[in-house]
Amino acid sequence: MGRTVIWSKRLRKDIEVFNRCLDACDDDMNEARLTAVEILESILQILSESVQHLQNCPTDSEASKDWKHVEETIAEYLSEIEWAVKHVNEITNYSKANREKQANNLAMRHGLVFEPEEPGTFPIFMSSKKYPNGRNDEFYGRQEELDRINRYLDYNGSTELRTYTIYGRRGVGKTDLAMEYAARNPAGFDAIFWIECETSLSLRHSFTSMAVELNLPGADRSGHHEENQLAVLKWLKTTKKTWLLIFDNAERESILNGYWPLGSVGAILITSRKYYNFMKDNKRRGDTIMPFDETQSWELLIKLLGKSWEDLDKRGLIKTSEEKAAREFIKAIGGLALAIQIAAQLIRDPNIGGNTIESTYDTFKEHVRTLPPRVVKQRSNLVHALDALWNMTFNSLTRNGRALLSVLSLLSPDGILIDLFLPKNQKALDGKLAFCKQHPDHVDAKSQATLSSVIEPTRALRAAIDELVRAKLIKEDIRARMLWAHRVVQEAMNYHSTLDLQEYFNSASALVYEAFPKQEKGDYLSERDRCREFISHGAHLSLKFAIYEKGGVEKLKGSEEFIKLLSNCAWYLYEIGDYAQCLKVVETDCLACKKDTLQYATLCNIAGAAYFELNRLNECRVNYETMYKLHAQFLPEDSLERSVSYHNMGNLESACENHEEAMIYFDRAIAIRTQAGDDATDLLALALLCKARAHYCLDNLDDAFKITARSEALFVRNSGSSENHFLALYETPHKQGLFKTCANVHRSVHYVYGNIEWAKKEWSLARHHYGQSCKVGLINGPVHPITAAAYYSIACCEFELKHPEVAKKNLEKALAIASLRSPNRDDGTMARIMWKMSVMLDDDTYGTYAKEADALRLRAELARQQLTASGESGLVFSIDENGNEDRDETEASYEALIPFFYR
Repeated sequence: MGRTVIWSKRLRKDIEVFNRCLDACDDDMNEARLTAVEILESILQILSESVQHLQNCPTDSEASKDWKHVEETIAEYLSEIEWAVKHVNEITNYSKANREKQANNLAMRHGLVFEPEEPGTFPIFMSSKKYPNGRNDEFYGRQEELDRINRYLDYNGSTELRTYTIYGRRGVGKTDLAMEYAARNPAGFDAIFWIECETSLSLRHSFTSMAVELNLPGADRSGHHEENQLAVLKWLKTTKKTWLLIFDNAERESILNGYWPLGSVGAILITSRKYYNFMKDNKRRGDTIMPFDETQSWELLIKLLGKSWEDLDKRGLIKTSEEKAAREFIKAIGGLALAIQIAAQLIRDPNIGGNTIESTYDTFKEHVRTLPPRVVKQRSNLVHALDALWNMTFNSLTRNGRALLSVLSLLSPDGILIDLFLPKNQKALDGKLAFCKQHPDHVDAKSQATLSSVIEPTRALRAAIDELVRAKLIKEDIRARMLWAHRVVQEAMNYHSTLDLQEYFNSASALVYEAFPKQEKGDYLSERDRCREFISHGAHLSLKFAIYEKGGVEKLKGSEEFIKLLSNCAWYLYEIGDYAQCLKVVETDCLACKKDTLQYATLCNIAGAAYFELNRLNECRVNYETMYKLHAQFLPEDSLERSVSYHNMGNLESACENHEEAMIYFDRAIAIRTQAGDDATDLLALALLCKARAHYCLDNLDDAFKITARSEALFVRNSGSSENHFLALYETPHKQGLFKTCANVHRSVHYVYGNIEWAKKEWSLARHHYGQSCKVGLINGPVHPITAAAYYSIACCEFELKHPEVAKKNLEKALAIASLRSPNRDDGTMARIMWKMSVMLDDDTYGTYAKEADALRLRAELARQQLTASGESGLVFSIDENGNEDRDETEASYEALIPFFYR
C-alpha cells in the first residue's frame, strides 16, 4: 500500500489543478464535462490496476517483482490525466480574439492560381483506399451515433466550420462508422474526402489525392505536395460547394497543423482513440463510441455467423451451452466490433472452432492462458484477451501466410504495393520470404529475375495473400495491386522471440531497401515517384525500430540494408523539406550504425544539412565537424568525396560570417574538383557559386559577379540548358559517387545575381534577377524556401522603387509560403517578413495601418526573441550608441534568423 502514496499524491495534485481550471471555464462547460469523463476513466483504470496487483501479489516479494509493470501502466494513465488538465487550461485561455487572428492569418495565404469556376466534377466521394467499395459490408447498428453525427455536421445553411470527433478504444469500429456516414451522406455533401492521418506522409498524399479529385491545375504533377496542399486549402475556403473532410486515425495535434482549413465553412469528422481538440475549438462536438452491449454483440455475432445461425436464433434452437459460451466469449473480448468479426471467423473455421461456439471458446481460453508475453511491454487484461483472439487466428495460418503477415505488420498500414514482394534482385527475398522467389529458370547467376517473371506474384505468394484475405487479416485491391493490414492486426502480431522478430525485421528492411531509390550520382531524383511510393514504409520501419529500442529489445540490430535504407529515406525527406521527419529517421539510424564508419559520416552530413536549413547552426556544426573528422580518417586527401566535407564546412563558416575561413574550405573543394576533371563539373560549379556568395558577403562584388558567371557557364555547358538543370547546395557521399539534392540552378544563380545588384543599389536589375529566380521557382518548387526568399527580395526592391502596394502583395505571397512551411510556430522567415511588413505599413503617410504595423512588429519581435534564445540566430545588436533602434542593425538581426543562402 505504501507504493500507492506516490501516485495518489500526483493524482491529487492533478485533480486540484483541474478543479481550478473548471472554475475559470465558464464559456465551454461542455468541453470540461467531456474532459472530466476522460479523467474519470483513467482514474478507474488506475484503481483497477492497483486492485488487480494487490489480488495477484499477496506477498511483499511478489508485489516488488510485479510493481515495475504496474508503475509504468499507472504512469501512462497519470500522463493522460495531466494532458487532459493541460488541454482544458488551453481551451480556457484560447480566446475568441486568438481564434479570429488565426483565421485572419490564413486569409493572407496565397495558393496556386486556378480558374474561378469549379474545375472538378461533382459529387465527389474520395473514399478510403482500404474500402474500395466505399464501406464495410459487415457494418452493423450504430444508428443513434450516425444520427448524432449528422445533426451536428449537416450543412443546413451554417456559416461556420463544424467539427465532430468520434473516439474510443482500438477495434471499436470508429473508422467503419465514419465510412458508413460518408457512404450514406445524409447531409448531401457535394464533396467528401477521406484523409489518412497515420503519418505526415500519408496526410500529405491524401491532400494531393484531393487536388487530383478536384481537378485542380497541376495537381497530378509529381512531387508537388505542398502546392497541392495550398490549392486544396484555398478551394475549401473559397468554394460554394458543401464539403466534408474525414481525418481518420488522427492521434497527434501537431500532425494536422497546416492542413486544418481555418476560416473555411464546411464539416470535419475525426476518428481518434482520444478526444483531442486539435485546433482548440470550443464549439466542436464529439461522441465516445462505446463497445457493443451484450444484446448488440450477440446480434452482430449471429449475423456474422450466417443465415443458418440466424434461423436457429429466431426459432430458439441454439443450444444452452452454445449460448452460454457465446455470451462469455463476447464479454471476454469487450464487445469490440472488430473482435466480434474475428471471433465469428474463427467459429466458422472448421479447423479451429469446428462450427461450434463452445469449442472455439474453449480454445480461446487456452490461448489466453498460454499467450506468450509481448516483446515490448505487458498487456492490460482486455488487450491480453484480444491478443489471444488474434493469436488463435495467427496460429491457424500456414507457415507462408504467417511469414507474410509478420512482414506486413512491420510496414506502414497506409498501403503496401504487391510489387514490393516482386523484386528483380531475388536476394532481397532471402530468409523468411524465400517462398516468394521466382522459379530458378527465371533467375540468372547474379540472382536477377527476368522482368517478365516479376509482374505477377508466384503461386506461393498468391496463396499466402489469398489466405490472409480470407481470414480478414488484410484487404486487397487487385486493380491497384495494393494490400492493407489493419493497424490493430499489426499491433497484435506476436513474434515468438527476439530472434524471430529480428529475422522478420531484416526481411522487411531488405524488401524496402531494394525498392527504394539509392543515392547514386544524382540519378535519385529521376525516381521521385518510387520514393513517394515507399517512403512511408522506410519511415515506419524507423519508428518500429525506435519503439523496440525504447521498449528494451536489446538484441534487435539494424542490418546493413536497414541502415542504408534509413539513410536514403532521410535524404529524401531532406530533399522535400520535411526536416523534422528527416532528423527523426537519422536519429533512429544512428542507434543502429557504428560511429566510426563512413556510413555514420553520411548520417552526420544529412543531419547537418537539415540543421543548416533550420538555421540551427550549432547542431549543424557538431554534425559537419564529425563528418569532417571521419572523412579525414578514412578518405585520401584528394578524394572527391572528401571535397564534400570542405564544401559543407565552407557553407557553415559563411553562415557564421567567418568568410575568410570559408574561402579556405571552398578553395580546397575547388582544387579537388578541378583535378577530378569533367566528372566533377557540376560539383565544381556548385563550389564556385557558394564561393561567390562568400565574396558577396565580404562586399567583393566584382569578384562575386565574375565567379557567379563562371559557375553559371559551367552548369550550362555541362547540362546543355540552365533552365532544366538541378543543383545541390549540400552533398552526401555514397560508395559509388556523390548524391546531389534538388534545387534549380537557374533560380539559385539568379538569386545570387539579385543579391549582388541589390548591394550595388541597382534596384531594377536586382528585381529582374529575383523575378527570374521566382519564375523558375514557381514552376519547379512553389513552396521551396528560395521561392519565399525571392518574393521577399522582390518586395524589398519594389519598396525602394516606391511601389508600396506591389511590395506588400509580394510580402503576402512570401508569408503564405513561410506559413505553410512552418504551421506550428513563427519561424525566422516569418519573423523577417512580418517585421518588413511593419516597416512598409509604417511608411504610410497618413498612419492608416499603424495598429496593424504595431501588431506585426510585436509578433515579429516575440518570434525573434524566442528564436535567438533557442540558438537559431546570430547575435546582432539593433540599437545605436544613443540607445535608439538602428533600422539597419535591426534588419540584420532579422536576416540572421534566415538560413544563410536565403538572406
